[in-house]
Amino acid sequence: MALEVSNLVRRCLSFYRREPKERNEKNESDYYWGSHAGIACARRAKEEFPDAQITIYEKQKEISFISQSIPLYLMGHNDILKNGGYTTIKELEAQGIQVKAQSVVRNIDTLTKQIFFTQEESNNVETATYDKLVLATGSYPLLPMFSGEFKERLIVVKNIEDAKRIRYLFETAKRIIVVGGGFIGVELSRILASHGIKITLIQAHSYLLDKYLDEPAARNIEALMQSEGIDIQLSTFPVDIREEENKETGTALNLYTDHYEKFEADAIIYSVGFRPNSFLLANQVELGDMGAIEVDDYMQTSHQDVFAVGDCATSKVNRVKGRRYLPHASEAIRQGGIAAINLAGPKQKIIPSEGTYSMNLDGRTLCATGLNKKNAEAEGFECGMVHYRNDFLNSDEYTNIWLVYERKTHKILGVQVEGTAEGIAIYADLISLAIQQNLAIEDVEFSDFYFKHGYKNPNGMIKTLAQLIRQEDPKS
Repeated sequence: MALEVSNLVRRCLSFYRREPKERNEKNESDYYWGSHAGIACARRAKEEFPDAQITIYEKQKEISFISQSIPLYLMGHNDILKNGGYTTIKELEAQGIQVKAQSVVRNIDTLTKQIFFTQEESNNVETATYDKLVLATGSYPLLPMFSGEFKERLIVVKNIEDAKRIRYLFETAKRIIVVGGGFIGVELSRILASHGIKITLIQAHSYLLDKYLDEPAARNIEALMQSEGIDIQLSTFPVDIREEENKETGTALNLYTDHYEKFEADAIIYSVGFRPNSFLLANQVELGDMGAIEVDDYMQTSHQDVFAVGDCATSKVNRVKGRRYLPHASEAIRQGGIAAINLAGPKQKIIPSEGTYSMNLDGRTLCATGLNKKNAEAEGFECGMVHYRNDFLNSDEYTNIWLVYERKTHKILGVQVEGTAEGIAIYADLISLAIQQNLAIEDVEFSDFYFKHGYKNPNGMIKTLAQLIRQEDPKS
């Protein structure tokens, strides 16, 4: 795979500058960013340093676009053109945070503590200085090496323009190929199929959602999608995409696979993951997993005056050796706040992430946190996994849950939940907290949780899972 880097998103940087004593001990900060991590950091920095001058440099015209709202927009539940963000430039400026939109940071010199940027439609390079810098440049979607002269029909999923292009396909496309079987690929495949579009989903792994789920949970999702008419091609790699003439269908995109198969489509959606926008500091600070900027527990890089947060930085993941690249909205917000607290010196370490995710499949919820069994074994745990399904008495609602645990201690390592019952995503938050506190299943077995009405088994999922674990691996 290769990446399109001609228009890198160089938008989210932050500075903290302390003025000399002769200027009345006034703290002055310049921040350059525009999304989850950056805004979270700017707001918390204003709380920590109310006299600081904070400036946000944003490449786009607007800020705080929530890319996670794209599926809701495509399902007709949210108009991201009007309500796509959670704050505005006007609101931030009212809080005392200066915003310079449509500004592109071209270069950073950490030796002289300068940044170099241009304004929209101008080649005039301007400079600014800082004492402390926070990079929050986010990530960019991976693109194939073989993307040719058909970019209007090869779509990634990242911003408002991408969302509008996908929605346009509702009216113009009959066949779409989705490459990538992660959360984005699964969500988009189901949404597009619901509009009568023939969908082929290409997944390199032997089952869907392999980064988050073990095979049993993934097979449930695959069965659901296949029942909706989605063609799922597993263990399949795209090797070429060509725009070719078809006598019956006209000009089509043909995707060729490593199995010498050809799939024809009107458009291809590429959703195989993201990589960090770390290029601005690539030769000045240490890089880690996937090229993300390596940070410590205080979000500080290998340069003492430079911090990094969000999708451009590494994350500390609970019970995982080393720091990992974990592009994730809630992680970005956590990191932004922690970096702000530590700008003037180390005060608070970040709590390791469990990697908590939830996805609503339009009437069906899928959520996960912690390690799946495959990843737990890769980290050296001797672990087991128990499964339980609880159905409702008077409806077809149900909850499926798979709990991963350490065999000897019964410590909780992770959970995967899937079902149609209301409110089941709370299990991901509950288990995330249990993992954070290093708890065994017995530590939460008799916790005071509210009574879940309507289930055939009234004991509750946690008590039932504890019983299953003891049956599988009795404590000595």
